[in-house]
Amino acid sequence: MKKIYIILLAFGISGSLNAQIEGTWKLSGQLGCLGVGPALGDISWWPFSITDYDGRDCLFDDSIKFDAGGAMTQYMDGNTWLELWQGAPNAGCGWPVSPHDGATNAPFTYTYSSGTGELTVNGVGAHLGLAKVVNGSELTDPSMAPASITYLITFTNGNNTMIADINFGPGYWRFVYQRTGTTPAANPNVTFRVDMTEYTGTIGTGVYLNGTFNAWCGNCAPMTDIGNNIYEVVVPLAIGQVQYQFIVDGNPEILAPGAPCLDLIADGFNNRAYNVTADAILPSVCFSSCDVCATAAGIEDQKENSFEVSPNPFQTEMTLKFIENNNSVNIYDMSGKVIYTNSFDVQETSISMENINPGIYTLIITNSKGTFSQKIIKE
Repeated sequence: MKKIYIILLAFGISGSLNAQIEGTWKLSGQLGCLGVGPALGDISWWPFSITDYDGRDCLFDDSIKFDAGGAMTQYMDGNTWLELWQGAPNAGCGWPVSPHDGATNAPFTYTYSSGTGELTVNGVGAHLGLAKVVNGSELTDPSMAPASITYLITFTNGNNTMIADINFGPGYWRFVYQRTGTTPAANPNVTFRVDMTEYTGTIGTGVYLNGTFNAWCGNCAPMTDIGNNIYEVVVPLAIGQVQYQFIVDGNPEILAPGAPCLDLIADGFNNRAYNVTADAILPSVCFSSCDVCATAAGIEDQKENSFEVSPNPFQTEMTLKFIENNNSVNIYDMSGKVIYTNSFDVQETSISMENINPGIYTLIITNSKGTFSQKIIKE
C-alpha cells in the first residue's frame, strides 16, 4: 500500500507541473517581451521597447494554444509579422507565409518536461516568438524550417507568465508570453478557384491569389492546378468582406467596371469582393470574368461524363441526372454565397428553385470523378 501511495503522489505532482503550459498564450506586449542578447536572460543586443510596438500589433494578437492531449494550435487571424527572408517587400504585417502560417502543416504537437523545462514544438512551421528563430541559427528562407524546435521554459507570476528562451548560435532569443483566457475561433477556410481555359497567354511562373488579406503581395499565395485548367487555393480568412483578384505571371486580371462580382468602393480599382461568414468553396470563375467560362474546354465533357441539368434556363424547378452516385450539390449566387446544398445517392433528382430570385448562378457538382461546375439561369 505504501508503494502505491508513493506512485500516486508522484503522478499527482507530475500532472500538476505539466499542466502549467496548458492553455492559450499571447506575447505580453510589455517592455522586454522579446529580445536578443549574448547569454541566457541577457537581451542587451536588442530589447523590445514600447516604441517598437508600432507596426507590430499583428504579432501581439497572435496566440498559441497547448491542450492537455499534446496538440498545439497557432492562431494568426490572417495577419502576422513578416520579414524580408519570407519574401515580404518590407518588414511589417501581412498574410502569413507558408509554412509559418499555422495551417499548412497543422495539426502541430508538443512535448513538455516540467523537470528539464524543455518544450519541443513539432511540425514544420510550428514556432514561438519569431518564425526565423530556430535551434542554432536563424532562417534565411521559409523552406529551411525544421520539423521541430526546442525552447527552455520558465514560469512566473503564478504560472500566468511563460518565458521561452532559445539558443540560436551566437546568443539567445527570449519571448515572454502571458496567459489569456480567450481562445480565438479558427478562421473560416475559403476555397478560391479560377478557370484559366479562356486565358490566351502562357502560364509561366504560375497563377496566384492577391487580396486585402495578404496585402496584395504578388506571388505569396500560389494556386494549384487541380485539372481541367482550374486553379485552386484554400485560405483561412477573418470574418468580414475581402477584396481580391487573380494574377498570372505577375499580370492581374482585368474586370469590366460594374461587373456583379466587384466591390462597390469607388477607389478606381475593379476588384472582386466576397463577404466571409463561414467555410466556403467559391465557384470556379473564368479569369477576368465574374462568370464560369462559357467555352471552357472540358465543361461539355464534364457534363457528359458527370451530370446533366435540364431545363436551363429554368423557371421553378430543374432536374439533375448523374452518371456517378454519391453526388454533392452546391449552388452559389454571383457574390459567392451558398444558396443551396445537398447530397444525393441517386442518378436523377429534381430540385425546387422556386424561392430564389431570377438571375445567374453557379452549380457545383462533386463526386468520385472530381468537382465540376456549370452556369445555370433562373428566368
